[in-house]
Order: sequence, then C-alpha cells, then structure tokens
Amino acid sequence: MYSDIPTYREKLDELAEQLRTHGHLGLILVDASKLAQVEHDYGSKAFEEVLSLASGIVTSLRGSEVRGGDLLALNDRGGNAFLVFLAPRRTSPEDRPARLDDLKAVAHRVGQTLNGKLAELSSPYLRGRRGVSVGYAVVFHNPLIMPERVIARLVDEAEESVRIEQMQKDFQTRCRLQDVLLAEEIRTVFQPIVELKSGAILGFEALSRGPAGTAEQSPVNLFEAADAARLTFELDRHCRRRAMRTARNLPAPFRLFINVVPASMYDPDFQGTSLIQLLEGLGLSPDRIVLEVSEGYAIKNYTLFVEALQNFTQMGFKIAVDDIGAGYSGLEKIAHLNPRYLKFDIQLVRDIDKLHVKREMARALKAFAEKMESRIIAEGIEREGEKQALIDLGIDYGQGYLLARPAPLEDFDLRVPAAVDERDRQP
Repeated sequence: MYSDIPTYREKLDELAEQLRTHGHLGLILVDASKLAQVEHDYGSKAFEEVLSLASGIVTSLRGSEVRGGDLLALNDRGGNAFLVFLAPRRTSPEDRPARLDDLKAVAHRVGQTLNGKLAELSSPYLRGRRGVSVGYAVVFHNPLIMPERVIARLVDEAEESVRIEQMQKDFQTRCRLQDVLLAEEIRTVFQPIVELKSGAILGFEALSRGPAGTAEQSPVNLFEAADAARLTFELDRHCRRRAMRTARNLPAPFRLFINVVPASMYDPDFQGTSLIQLLEGLGLSPDRIVLEVSEGYAIKNYTLFVEALQNFTQMGFKIAVDDIGAGYSGLEKIAHLNPRYLKFDIQLVRDIDKLHVKREMARALKAFAEKMESRIIAEGIEREGEKQALIDLGIDYGQGYLLARPAPLEDFDLRVPAAVDERDRQP
C-alpha cells in the first residue's frame, strides 16, 4: 500500500546524515501526477488503487533498476511522486567517479521499466493513461545551509527536470508533426461501409494515416500528438482537405464519410461558396458527404456543434454520430441533431454474438435510431458471428476488417452497384 511508504520529511535526519557524510545526495523522482486524472474520473478509492499498484511496481525496482539500500519515500504534496534517494555506491580506487550521466541513465531505465509494467496492468482505470515521468537531480552538502533546505531544493530540482523533459518532448512532438504537415505526408485510405444483407457498398470512410514506419502512422498516435502540440484544428483541416482531394470523382451514389471535430466547422474555407466551389472542382456534392463527429465531441461541444450543424445540413450534408455505445449518455441531445447515421462503437460490436447484454443494448439503440429515422452502422466487425448477430438484430450497415480493410480508393471496384439508403427513396 502506498500509504505505508514514508514521506521524505519523515526521513530527513537519515537523509541529512547521508548528505553530510558523503558530500552529495542524488534523487530519482517518479512523477505520477498524470495518474491523478483517475481520481477525477472514478473517485478517490480508484485513485488509491492505482497508486497502490504504482507503488508496488516502484518498490519492486529495488535490487534491479535501483539498489536495495536506496531510500524510497513520498513527497509531502499529496503523494503524487515517488522519491528514490540514491545511496552512494561503494567504489574502489580504480573506479571512475560517479557522473550526472549515470544518474540520467538510471532515471531513463526506471522510466522505461515503470511504464512498461504499468502498460501490462489490467486495471480498467489505467486504460488510455500516459504513465509516469521520471526526473533526477543531485545536490551537494553546504554547511552554511540547513540540510532540510538543501534536500527540499533537491526535490524541487528533480520536479523541474521532469517539467523540462516534458517541454522538450512536447517541442519535439510539435516539430515532428509540423514537418509531417509541411511535407504533406498525411495519407488517406478508405474503408467501405457495407449493407450487411446484400454486401453492396453504401460509401467509404476516409481514414488518415501518418508517415509509414513512424509512430504517427497510427491515427490515434497522430491525433494524440496533435492534441499535445495544440495542432488538432490544423491537422483535422489538413486531413479533411486531403481526404476530399483523394476521393476526387468518387462516382455517385457512393457516399464519402469524413471525420471532423466540431471546431473545424467554423473553418471559413469549409463553409458557404468556397466549400461548394471546392467540391464542384472535385466532382463531389454535399448530399453525398457525411460528416462524422464522435458522440463525445458532440456532447462536450454541444452548443457549438448545433450552431455549426445548421449551415451544413441546409447545404445538403449528412451527419453521422460516431462511438455510440462507448460510454457516453447524451442520447437526448443526439436526438435533437437528427443524424442520418449512428455508428456503433467497436466495443459494443465485439463479441456481440456471445454477450446477451450487448445484443440488448444494440436492440435498444436501434429502436432509438428508428424513432429518429436514422440508420445504424456497426463498426469493427471482425468475425462472421458478429456479422450474423447484427443482421439478426436488423442492423443495416457494417464496417470492419471482416468486410474490407482500409486501402487506397483505386483498390476497390467502383463499377459495382452501390447500396441505396432507404431515406433517399422517400419523397
């Protein structure tokens, strides 16, 4: 239990003696503040559970990444940092003196080990968390200053090293993403949305990919990097324009599904006459374009989204709300948006043939969609059993690796008859 670990102030006498005896004191600081979001999301008990898991991992480092004689403590600012005060190593005359690079190497090793072990934990509270950051510092004995003040400075400087390292990482991430945008290295691939009963294609979702062979090839990593670099709007704008250009002359009546964030709907180049001219030049029309917004975005930015939505629906664009069933509860607000499509989240679709509760949830959401005259698109279909269960539930459309993997548009046969949305047949 993390509360069994003393604060460093409880060990000040021991640390002060070590500082006086050896003339210096080194520190590895494990900053667990990113995990504090668990408390806001799930409450204090969940946070205590996560801190206990983290403290167990930190304690297990003794004898491997750090020495058994090193002193483990908590800071006195809420327990969101673990402190490992390094005992001076025994040296022989032929050993070289310890250097700051040695301390840096230990910090790096500790960070890699801790985050690797945290990633292996099955705790639901840690899902999607970024782990811990590790800093380091060293101070020297100064007989003119009280030892407790010197040790407090040691902790402050280790915390500062974490902040500096994070700033450097953020800067490198921003530069890397800016290079990707400048070099126009964003690629667009397409995944068909298929009518489950007939196999006919309704349309294609445009999916963005970063440079091949990099972390940013994954769209999740790509947009996480953009979020950290405060470039989400710019990346979304770039991906949207790239998707429309890549889908140039997509034949009717195939639809083009494009992901957007609500703020992008205020982009002046994505409005009015300029947008119509852009689409005409690409052989596309608004009535065949479906703008996808995640349920979370739509709910969190509801007022903004509703205001912007009116302009697009008046121009003929269709709206799809993504990630339905992923855990949000804003269905009443979603109903007021009158979306053409609701897209089931992959977590709802996975093993739906095996889990009664998922089928009942899907059945309820389908009834909800029918009241709005919306159509369901089930994402992430990977097995025949899932597909058949969705057909049995009366789900109209599906998307997933079982049906087709994302690929360049030219890889698909666009001469085959397209699926026709029943709402388009209505007078």
